[in-house]
Amino acid sequence: MRAKIAPRFVFLVCGISALAQDQRVGPINQELPSWLTLTFQSRYRSEGQHDVNFQDGNNRDFLYQRYRFGVGVKPLSWLSLYAEGQDSRAFGLAPQSASDRDTFDLRQAYVVVGKPDHWWDLKVGRQRLLFGSERVIGAAEWGNVPRVHDAVRLAIHHGPNRVDMFASSVVVSDQDNWDHHQEGNNLYGAYGSIGSWIKNARVEPYYIFRTSPNYVGEPGGQRGTIHGSTYGLRFAGSIAKPWTYETEAIGQTGTIGAAQLRASAYLAQLNYKFTEVKWTPTLATEYNYASGDNKRGDNVVNTFDQLYPTNHLIYGVVDQQGRRNAENLRGGLKVQPRKWLAVRAEQRWLWLASKNDGLYLFNGAVSVPAVVGGAKYRDVGHEFDMIADVTRFKYSAIGAQWGYLTPGKFLKTYSAGSGRMFYCFYVDFKL
Repeated sequence: MRAKIAPRFVFLVCGISALAQDQRVGPINQELPSWLTLTFQSRYRSEGQHDVNFQDGNNRDFLYQRYRFGVGVKPLSWLSLYAEGQDSRAFGLAPQSASDRDTFDLRQAYVVVGKPDHWWDLKVGRQRLLFGSERVIGAAEWGNVPRVHDAVRLAIHHGPNRVDMFASSVVVSDQDNWDHHQEGNNLYGAYGSIGSWIKNARVEPYYIFRTSPNYVGEPGGQRGTIHGSTYGLRFAGSIAKPWTYETEAIGQTGTIGAAQLRASAYLAQLNYKFTEVKWTPTLATEYNYASGDNKRGDNVVNTFDQLYPTNHLIYGVVDQQGRRNAENLRGGLKVQPRKWLAVRAEQRWLWLASKNDGLYLFNGAVSVPAVVGGAKYRDVGHEFDMIADVTRFKYSAIGAQWGYLTPGKFLKTYSAGSGRMFYCFYVDFKL
């Protein structure tokens, strides 16, 4: 058992951190030799989840707290090492899962050989994996216990082009013991990012192969080992100055036990920024589709395997729909009254992709099971979100989020039928 570390501070606020460990930020590092880097982060988030499981009055209001301490050493220009510990706690929340609480543990520990600004570099050890907009593989930093992998990653890069080849296994959080990856739960892949083909755009082809035991196949079906191939193509960039876009198409094939895997997902996003207007408003629209199972018992799994994404904010702050059996449309407006203040309002419409499959949460878990014989309705509901971020201070960020999901006919018919509300306030420090 690991030693317990008592919390020293409790703040009624909330936060998310995305500090790059390779950057020498903060006043402490200005006084240290160039070969040594120290990192410290603290995050506090007050969060509310109301009408959980769509049950009226089933409310949870609690506090998340997280600390990180890191040490980086660079003895040679082509060699660097980094180690980071993390302590995650939750207060006022019961019961607590391993995604809520993980007392002091080794979050990252890796060695890098080579130079990221030259032709190649090799990173070996416990590390974050994130590519593109993190919709397929991301670090899920919003979580109180974010995702890391035990991995070997080789990056080959030249100018605006690069390809990352990796072999990894996701680390499974253990609340009171040292975290470890699950044997047999492996991910192999190559992710390209080419910036020289199209002006002001990146073309990102990728291939990922996944193996994992005890994986659920068809809704209500048997568990088995998945051997799944995911192949995709992502485009992201700008058209002229005010327009930006992102598109992605993904296919999946393979087997889950004795069943065949045949799934797909699509994304189309377009944004327009009014650069000459006060507060520089940005209009956004986005459409997402991820396939669901077509027919129960046909020995073909059509439910998209979302792998290891960062889903919070992408599909709404209420987090009631992930990238599985999902169809959703988003419209949004972002304004920036100050350089340090950004405010967003977003409206989402959510549907099931298939009536023969269930509703899946942001983490891929089943929220409402598939209806035997097929559901009468696909309308999950519509969600309105408000997000505010303050970055006025050099070493801290403050913000708030609020969202409400109004149930549609599917939720009213096949769940307890209540709406779902989420809020949080956060503060994040880094040195």
